[in-house]
Amino acid sequence: MSLKKNRLAAAIAVGTVALLSSQQSLSDDGFLLEEIVVTATKRAENVQDIPLAVTAVDAGLLEQRSISDIESLATSVPGLHFSQAGSDTQITIRGIGSEQNSVTGDPGVAFHIDGVYQSRSSAGSALLYDLARIEVLRGPQGTLYGRNATGGSINVISKRPDMELSGKLEYQLGNYNQKQVSGVFNAPLIEDKLLSRISFQQETRDGFYKNVSEGQADLDDVDSQDLRAQLLFLPNDDMEALLSFNYSTDTGASNAGGHNVGPYSGLATLAPSYASVSPDPEGDWQASTDGKHATDNKRQGASLTLDWDLGDVALKSITAWQDNLVDQVRDVDFTDAEIMNELRLQDSRQFSQELQLSSIDDSPLQWLAGLYWLEEETEADFWVFDDGTGLSALPFFPTVDTGLGFSAIGGNQSVINSESMGAFAQINYAIDDDLKLTAGLRYSEDKKSADIRFKKFGGAEFFHTKQDSWESVTGKLGLDWYATEDSMIYASVSTGFKSGGFLQDPDSDAYNEENITSFELGSKNRFLEGRLQANISAYFYDYQDMQLSTVVDNQLVTTNAGKAEVKGIELELLARPIEALILSANLSRTNANFVSYSADDPTVAGIAVEVLDGNEMARSPDWTANLSAAYTVDMDMGSVTASANMFWSDEVYFSAFNREGEAADHQGQYHTTNLRLQFDSADDAWNVALAVKNLEDELVASNGFAATGLGGPEAVVQWQAPRTYSVSAGYNF
Repeated sequence: MSLKKNRLAAAIAVGTVALLSSQQSLSDDGFLLEEIVVTATKRAENVQDIPLAVTAVDAGLLEQRSISDIESLATSVPGLHFSQAGSDTQITIRGIGSEQNSVTGDPGVAFHIDGVYQSRSSAGSALLYDLARIEVLRGPQGTLYGRNATGGSINVISKRPDMELSGKLEYQLGNYNQKQVSGVFNAPLIEDKLLSRISFQQETRDGFYKNVSEGQADLDDVDSQDLRAQLLFLPNDDMEALLSFNYSTDTGASNAGGHNVGPYSGLATLAPSYASVSPDPEGDWQASTDGKHATDNKRQGASLTLDWDLGDVALKSITAWQDNLVDQVRDVDFTDAEIMNELRLQDSRQFSQELQLSSIDDSPLQWLAGLYWLEEETEADFWVFDDGTGLSALPFFPTVDTGLGFSAIGGNQSVINSESMGAFAQINYAIDDDLKLTAGLRYSEDKKSADIRFKKFGGAEFFHTKQDSWESVTGKLGLDWYATEDSMIYASVSTGFKSGGFLQDPDSDAYNEENITSFELGSKNRFLEGRLQANISAYFYDYQDMQLSTVVDNQLVTTNAGKAEVKGIELELLARPIEALILSANLSRTNANFVSYSADDPTVAGIAVEVLDGNEMARSPDWTANLSAAYTVDMDMGSVTASANMFWSDEVYFSAFNREGEAADHQGQYHTTNLRLQFDSADDAWNVALAVKNLEDELVASNGFAATGLGGPEAVVQWQAPRTYSVSAGYNF
């Protein structure tokens, strides 16, 4: 790390301590930090009593910090990084995520909505509205959460129906012609027996990228609708049943816009249509495409959660169905000429069942055991095509009939079936009043098969079948000790497992599961009679058989080629020095480096294998920091709350090649600030708010993509959102 980085990190650390040094002058008044109850360990517990690195962001913080998606959540959680890749999300925690986002791959960070695992990475764009909280578990969760939680787990928990007849409506206007309508209606249908809640949100917004091609739509716009409906049945004091439905759509000119960097090269320059290509626009938020951008995504599903109190034990059942449809067309030559377009049509249907049996008595031994099953079927089309004047006009790019009304120069059509089964158990034993032992084990078995039609670029067409299976035993062993009533120290060793997979290319081999072993030491504390909270965790990961992807001969290749070590330390501080003021600060140091890894560089012609030992892992900044404050002034007519959330990130790479200074692979240090000013009436009947995100209008790369041999600019960069501002009004009834 450079001296400049060290000084900056030190300055942030010093500023964090200084921000909270006001603890010395705290009064003895009765105001305290609120306690947050979470279900991170699949039982309700105070987040400060869990010997685990967990960040819980409740409904109040979600509003104060204008957190409306996972990208904005990342600024409030140490070690969490978010990248957008078309309709998919790439989420990493402490450097652990996934490079393989195709339908045959799996994420490295598990994503759950109301206890239901979401198998497709496109679910990361789900509705984050009318929530009770979001829980982010950092580190492998191989026992309770099983497969594909090597990096951790994000749990989104919706507000449940309650006994009151109530609701709210909100309307928001913002720049880029943003219009958003949100609402909640909660109603008891049968007193004390049947409760209902409906949440909805509809949003439209013009695209961030100005398409300078005449008559073509701007890119990265929003046209979405989201609906959640819940019924809670309470037949008696010992049983409850929660039935939940969700439905969402996302349409428009696509969220896959990007800015071209560098000269155009590759085989596409030989296409007849290339002669009409206009020069790339110079503006960072400008693009020039011929309009082949369209998105028509849908998500719909249902879940039934049953809870029974059987006396000394409790039984929970979660039955769920989810259908994720990704339907997207993109102009992947990134010019205003007809050279090559991409169709991605992916319909994934998943069914899952989880059973949990847990102790609920007061004995020193508490236990939880469960069974899990998931089945998923995906029908997928991925094709590259043009209108006959692009690559298909060249004699070395023969086409095939896709069966979808057009011919393609390459791609695949697949039906993929996946099945996952798991059995798990975890115990917590109180050795004495202050010392507790945690131990758990899980057995996982995954199976995948696929019937594939595959067309090579410039090659033949193949029909073939692939299938494979993987199994693993993962576990956890830990101790936690209460040094005082409000100070806990914990240590643990845990393991994680991500199942293997395969690609559609008949020449590629299946890749195996990857495994991680984690050693963690941490402490959770509350001081000054509950007005200062300080949590710290340090960890070391041994990361084996990493699933890493690169492009060889215009085809994606994934192998178990890597070994890495990850170590770091995280600090989370929360204080309430006076009743009206809440302060928080997070600091994360992550050192994620390859121990051994070699790969072919797709930006270099031919086979150019590079030794990448010592390089930083993708999407893993060395340092991140967050400072936030919320101050409330009470008046006769209501209250005003002013809040600020500031985030700083060290440089980050988007691939293992660590091409510093290259747009496709590198984002330098940056900082952003979000502000919000809200007035709430004294009777809490209405509110108005002003908000701004990315106050500095910082230009931040969310992802970068290097050109392949098929052709394209030197790089295409997908930016995070520019400065946005809004005014909103809400009415509660």
